[in-house]
Amino acid sequence: MDLVSFAENFIYLLFKLREEDRSLSERAIEYFWTNMLLRKNSFRENYFDVFEEFALFGKSGIERAVLIEKALKEIISRYPRFRFIDYEGKYLWIFSEGPELLQKTCAYVDSFVDQLAMKDIFDKSGSLYEALLSVSMESDLLEGGSDAPPQVIDSMVELLDVRHGMSIYDPSTGFGRTLYGIFKNNTLENLEYAGLEADPYRHSIGKIALILLGLNAVNMKQGDPLTRPEDYSLLSNSQYDRVILEPPSSEKLLSYRIKTGYLTRGILEVSKVPGSQWSYIKHGIECLKPTGKMVSLIETRALENPICEIVDNDWLEAVIELPIGRGNFLRRETSILVINKSKPTQRKEKVLLVVPESERQIDWFDIRNPIDWPSRFTEQYRGWLSEPNRSGIVSIQTITANGYTLRPRDYAISAGMPRRKKVSFEELINAPMIELKEIGEFIIGRNPDRVGYGPEHGLNSETPLHGKMKSGRIYILERVSTDSEGVIDLYRSASQLRTPLEVTESGILRKSDIVISVWSGEESVGIFGDILDDETVILSRDHVVLRVREEYDALEVLRVLRSDYGKHLIHKAKADMFFGGMSFDALEEMRIPAIFGSK
Repeated sequence: MDLVSFAENFIYLLFKLREEDRSLSERAIEYFWTNMLLRKNSFRENYFDVFEEFALFGKSGIERAVLIEKALKEIISRYPRFRFIDYEGKYLWIFSEGPELLQKTCAYVDSFVDQLAMKDIFDKSGSLYEALLSVSMESDLLEGGSDAPPQVIDSMVELLDVRHGMSIYDPSTGFGRTLYGIFKNNTLENLEYAGLEADPYRHSIGKIALILLGLNAVNMKQGDPLTRPEDYSLLSNSQYDRVILEPPSSEKLLSYRIKTGYLTRGILEVSKVPGSQWSYIKHGIECLKPTGKMVSLIETRALENPICEIVDNDWLEAVIELPIGRGNFLRRETSILVINKSKPTQRKEKVLLVVPESERQIDWFDIRNPIDWPSRFTEQYRGWLSEPNRSGIVSIQTITANGYTLRPRDYAISAGMPRRKKVSFEELINAPMIELKEIGEFIIGRNPDRVGYGPEHGLNSETPLHGKMKSGRIYILERVSTDSEGVIDLYRSASQLRTPLEVTESGILRKSDIVISVWSGEESVGIFGDILDDETVILSRDHVVLRVREEYDALEVLRVLRSDYGKHLIHKAKADMFFGGMSFDALEEMRIPAIFGSK
């Protein structure tokens, strides 16, 4: 049976098991890796007598399950390093009480494993490990969080810059993918690996697989660095040359809180409540040598409130924002942090920020359109490149002045450069930021017959205006249709009212007013040009107007808001408004570079 045929058939069976219950696909995966490890050990001289006594290969069903458990018991008694394998009753249950499909799947595993020679295991295990884990995590055959795809893991390894004789630590090893990424991509000798994993199942599968693949996993322990690790020697007085980390997702952290007694800590003894992703990163930093380097994933929203010491101590080297993925891989906005306690001289007091090339979601497994973006951002990091709409080198002073936010798209990297010859890209991204409410006032749209303006009324109120009665050509703006420069075409954007209307003077739209679509599905922004004297234009409830003060250039503000950077800010503000009880603050507090504002 060839590798490809087995992988395709095994994955198909896993999908069918998942349809019944994910615990069944997880059991089958565990059974596979345990049998693979036993098969490898059966070719090693110090295990010959074990497999001579418990001759499990060539058998299946309950007979094989009994022999597997007896062999594991004997191996663990001789070699306590294998005691992490939880086996008692597991395999007997599969063939005595497990559903028929699970039994057939495990029997199929037996037929594949039994034909493998030692060379087959050496040649095929790596491909099987990567393929089965990737598909299983992407397809929810294994419980996971918002895990990173293989391409991102490989890029993290490249950013880590592992060298001969180094020690490497992963405080949240999961299934061991990051450590294997280092192992497979480095022919360097004398590398030392250490890791912790809180979830018992992930720890067991990951450690079995890494041992099978040839990695020295003796220092991979079960435990959480923020609670009670199995082996405190991993933490006490241990420092490493490199730390690589894929911290648990926010939903996984919540699960840990429940499992470790966060909700019942009066009953269960828990040394410490599981913290945030920053808690894991802080632990990783503490475990770095004075010349050490760390690469970590983090949910992008957490970058708004970082631990300030990585900026103040000039350890932060790069923040790379990743595109959102389809499926289970990177289904949340995620970024890569590069933390270097020994930054090169030319990079000191600076941070490289990289933004995604587009807002579209990425299918990491689309073989028709292979993803090469990770290789491009590693090239930008190596070359320390600052490119409009892709990356920018920002000073530490700029970051501290902007409240320590580390979100790359909180800086004007993708604000665009057309016709802005007087401002260099470096000036643009390092400019101090200013909130929109500081450069103008906002006018909020209402129903045409009962219109109230100004944030003091609240978004949901509709108050009579007590203004002047207007007649003639009265238009209500219903959409934002613009030309290529962002100037609103009134007659394509508004509907004419046929009856006189009472309006306040401040509520009548003027030349240079910037209109933002808020409640509709649009992300449109436009500016008013000339409005004829006999025309009156008011807003509908789906829009707001920014009336820029005279000392600022409204066209420059518009240019920012129409850029990818501005669209991102508006999209985020709209989400904050929706989840914040329709509060108007999110729009007012949008920040743009102050260099855009002054005339």
